[in-house]
Parts: sequence; C-alpha cells; structure tokens
Amino acid sequence: MGGSTGKGRIPSWLILIVATLGAGAVALASGDKWAGLLAVAALALAWAAYRADRGDNRAGDIDMAPVADRLADQLTAQWSAEAQRRDLTRPLLAVSWQPADASLVQPWAFLQRLATAGVGWTRSTPAGAGPHELAGTGSDLATVFDQVPTGRLVVLGEPGSGKTVLLLRLVLDLLARRDAGGPVPLLVPVASWNPDQDGLYDWLETQMIREHPWLASTSATGVSRARALLTAGLVLPVLDGLDEIRSGGRSRALVAINETLRHGTGVLLSCRTTAFRHAVRPGPLRHPVHLEGAAGIRLTPLDPATIATYLTETAGVDGPTRWAPVRAALATTPAPPVARALCTPLMASLARTIYNPRHASSTLGLPNPAELCNSTELPTRTAVEEHLFDGLIPAAYRPRSTGGNRWTAAQATPYLIFLARHLEHRLHTTSLAWWELPRAVPRVVMFLAFGLADGLVGGLVLGLVGGLVLGLVGGLVLGLVGGLALGLRSSSPHQIILRWPRLSDLAGWLAVGLAGGLAVGLVAGPGGEPAGGLVFGLAVGLVLGLVFGLVFGLGLGLGLGMGTAVDTQRAADPEAVLTQDRSNGLAVGLVFGLGFGLMSWLPVVGLTVGLTVGLTVGLASAWGHLGIARLWLACRGHQPLHLMAFLTDAHERGILRQAGAVWEFRHANLQRRLANHQHHQT
Repeated sequence: MGGSTGKGRIPSWLILIVATLGAGAVALASGDKWAGLLAVAALALAWAAYRADRGDNRAGDIDMAPVADRLADQLTAQWSAEAQRRDLTRPLLAVSWQPADASLVQPWAFLQRLATAGVGWTRSTPAGAGPHELAGTGSDLATVFDQVPTGRLVVLGEPGSGKTVLLLRLVLDLLARRDAGGPVPLLVPVASWNPDQDGLYDWLETQMIREHPWLASTSATGVSRARALLTAGLVLPVLDGLDEIRSGGRSRALVAINETLRHGTGVLLSCRTTAFRHAVRPGPLRHPVHLEGAAGIRLTPLDPATIATYLTETAGVDGPTRWAPVRAALATTPAPPVARALCTPLMASLARTIYNPRHASSTLGLPNPAELCNSTELPTRTAVEEHLFDGLIPAAYRPRSTGGNRWTAAQATPYLIFLARHLEHRLHTTSLAWWELPRAVPRVVMFLAFGLADGLVGGLVLGLVGGLVLGLVGGLVLGLVGGLALGLRSSSPHQIILRWPRLSDLAGWLAVGLAGGLAVGLVAGPGGEPAGGLVFGLAVGLVLGLVFGLVFGLGLGLGLGMGTAVDTQRAADPEAVLTQDRSNGLAVGLVFGLGFGLMSWLPVVGLTVGLTVGLTVGLASAWGHLGIARLWLACRGHQPLHLMAFLTDAHERGILRQAGAVWEFRHANLQRRLANHQHHQT
C-alpha cells in the first residue's frame, strides 16, 4: 500500500475496517440504528487512517526531489514507448534548423548579461557560444539547447515541419541525462490554455494532474504535488503549439510566461513562424512582446533529394518506377504543388504511409503516388495536403497480414470524425481523455440512466419484500434520488480526480436527502402501507431530509473521492487509469452501500438504501459515467461499443498518439480536417 507501517504492525485502517464489520453485524442482528451509525463512523476513520498510512495527506515538508524523480521515470517510459511506436528511434528523416529572425527574440548579448549578472539566473555562458552556433540537424538539439545561456528556447517552423517530434526527441535526451532531483522536462500541448482565464501555473497544474492523476495528492496546506513541483522550479515546461491558442491570446500567453516563470527557470516553446511574429508584434503602436531570455531557431524545409530517398527506400522493388513522377516534380523549378507540400516531415511521412506497402506486403491494390502530380485535381499545396490527410485513415486500416482487422476504414472514419468534432468544437482541446467522453452525452440521458439503475434495484428489493405497489412507489422515489444525485454531480465537467464536498454542495445534497427521507417515510409508514404512510412519509422526509442531506453529502463525497482518486505512480496510460478507477468505484460502492444500509431502523430499508447508495457511488465513478456514455454513443452510431479497444487500436495504427493518460490525434491539422468534415456533413 506504500504506507510507512512498521514490519509486523497491523495497519490502523485495517483494524478499523474490522471494527466496521463488527458494528455492522451487530446492527443487522439487533436493528440498532446507533450500531449502524457507529459502523459508518468507523468506516470514515478507517479511510482517514488509510490516507495517513499512505502519506497522501500529510505534512507540507514533503521532499519534492523523489516526486520529481518518479515523474521523470514515468515520462521516460511513456515517451520512449511512444517514440518507438512512431518509429522515431530510427534516423529516418532528420530536420535541420537555423537561428531564428533576430527581430523575434532578444539580442544574444542581452541573454549573456542576463545569465551572468541577472538576479536568479544561475546558468553560465558556454565559451564562444553565439547565435550562429544554434544551427543544427537531427538529434543535435540537446547540444544546441546547452548553448543558450538562459536555458530558454523558441522553436519555430511551418505546419508539419517537425516541431513536435523535435521537442519529443529533446525531452527524451534531457530525461536521459537528467541528474537525480533535477528539473523534469514536461511536454504539454498549449491548445487548451486560455491565458485570459487561467494563469500559467494553474493551467499547467491541471494538465499535469490530468495526465498523471497521482500528482493531485495534496500536502497539509492543500497544495498538490503538481503545484509544488512547479513552484519549486522542478519542472522544465516544454510548451508545444503556441499557434493553437486563438490569435489574440498568444501575446497574452507570452506575457503570462514572462510574469510567472521565476528567473532561472528554463522553458521551451514551439510555434508557427507567422503566428509567433504576430504574437511578438501584436500591433504597430504596441511594444514588442518577446519571450524573456529566450533564443530562437527556425526549422528549414526538407531537401528534395532527402525527400526522394525517404519515399523510395520502403517502396518495394517497383518503388523507383511508381515514385518517378513525384521525384521529377521534386526536382522541378519552380516547385509544383506536390513538391511544396512534401517539403515537411508530416506530409512526407503521410505520403509514405499511404502509397508504400507495409513490411512483407506487395503494392497490389495500393493507390499510385503519381496522382499527387495531377495539377488539375490538386492545383495547390493545400489541396495536396488535404488529399494526404484524407488518405491516411484508409491506409492505416488496410487489411493486415497478421493480427486481424477489427474495424475497417469505412467503420472507423465516422467514429474518428465524431471524436475530432468532440475535441475541436465541444472541448476546444487536442487532448482526448476517456473520462471526458461523457460530456458528449446529453445530461438528461445520464440523469435518466442513473435514476433507472437505482430505481430498478430499489424497486426490486422493495417489491420482493412488500409487494408490487411498494416496489413501484419505492423504486420511483429511489430512482429520483439516484437521478438527482447524478444531476448534481454532473454540474461540473467530469474529472478523474474529484474534490471533497464543500459547504456550498450541501444545499444540493439536501434536496437529495429530502427525496431519500421521503422514500424512507413511505417504506416505514404506519402499518407498512404506502398509501397510509404517504402523509407520514412527507413528514419524515422533511425531518430526515436534513440528516440525509448531510450524510449523503459527506458520505458520498468521501466515497466519490475515494473511488476516483486514481494512483498512477506505476502506470499512466489510459487503460491503467480506467482499470484502477473501475476497481475503486466498485469497491467503494460496496463498502459505502453497507455503511449506509446499516443506518436504518428496519432491515428492509437498510437493504434498499444500502444497495441504492452502493450503486450510486459505484456508477458515480468516472468508469460508471463512461459505461453510460459508451452505451449511448454506441446506440447512436457515434462510437463502437468496445470504445477503449477502438482507441487503443487507433493508437497502434498511428491515427492517435499517446501523451500520459490521454490521447491526441497524430497532428492538430488532422483533427481539424476531420472535425470540419463532420461539421459540414451535419
């Protein structure tokens, strides 16, 4: 469990769990409500002791160096696997770069003075370093980064020029040579940052917890581990894609970075050249907004000969013949649309994926690359690029010689279009988190599904014990309780990490408690008859509503937090997070269902409330929400029923890429192309 218990000592939380079961047994045997209350209290104390043993909520003097080391180990495993999946471990298509336009960055002499004489700057200037030494190729970026006196660098380039891949390679190099306890390079897409609403550290903290939920654990002062790493300077932000922020916010993002990062904290930032130029110079009458202390490089187009070699080396025996028209176009001056399109690594890699056979396969049935030279059908560079984006999914889902094909391109395309539209138009981000997919489902559907599940369970129990009428009435009321509980909890975006309830939440839970009190009153009315107990039930509901509101608010809040606080210190991939959340949700639902059930005066009521609460807590986990969303989306034809398997398969085929516990489309332009295609269709 990771606690600091001594060898041979029985954990305190385990002792309290045993006490809970003992009090529960007494309550069931005697019908004593006080024994039931004692069981719930013991359960709450057990949870507090469990957290204490794990050290999740302990003193604020935590040594952050081991936390940084654990994050670094996790990132190394994550990005190494992703680089291998993308074939980045082989030197295939190296990009080159030159120093950026001097007007876009601060003078080199200023960076030298800042590093040596500025307050808080601790890096020393390498001997003989200068802006001319920033030029490089391939895996040289780590060496080039060392030449920057301040440890801050801007990477500029055109769409698809290889900025993200270059940063990924740099992150792996920095992780490989990182000293224990040193800063951790953290690659984060910038698309979801709104600098008008969120501070840099607020947004970074959210992204870190989103991809590595174990960083949400807090100290006694309420500061998360993610925030503590940031404020301690143990994170080197690698911010990818400033251009993905809306135009007016890019200058404000630069200002926020300058104002937030303390002196001496490094940063890497990538952006399209034109977008960065507009961000630095937002208007003719405004002062330029440079990234403080940053040097800059600009990626250069690929050499035509390099592109030709790259395209034909895996094209098969007839490759030179099939690619001959394209090779000729690459050598033509002025460059035709196909040559201008293929000058970026992204487009060259798409062309090779679409037109070249897989290993040990033939070219039979493959499209002919000569079609890229058809200036009538593809008259512009943009037209060629869109054609390549459109051809990626059919190529990725071509039949495999081994392993089978669970989905065809015709089946996968509408699923991927829906996901792209969900990210682009609803969430306004490039990160696909499975626990946010329920946001694609109307809230009323979640409300009804939750209420139906609670109503069926409660109604079945009451019907078996008290008859048909009692079952129908009780099921209806309990369904209302469950639906209302979900509706209240769904008032904010679904998160994998939930907070403990605040006082402001209790007003909503009072309404749930009132409905629950009404259900108890109907069941426990005079003579056990629902009709005769209606007035009594209303009275009991008014009184017990307050009690149930507090109990449900605190108890369910505790249960939800316990059920969805996923610890990913050993694995941060989406499947691992889902597995742990499902296990926690079911376990907590069972335990809290028992606890709440023991609070009642009558065994029937206890059993009904216990099962209802257990189901409520279990389904209220992120996994429970995903299960409801998955059924709804599958019925609507938006996603396959086996959603996680589909996403994993899309990742293996190169349509998606993985970043911690979330996925992204292979390129933001691919997501945008698919999203706009769906938008026009509907």
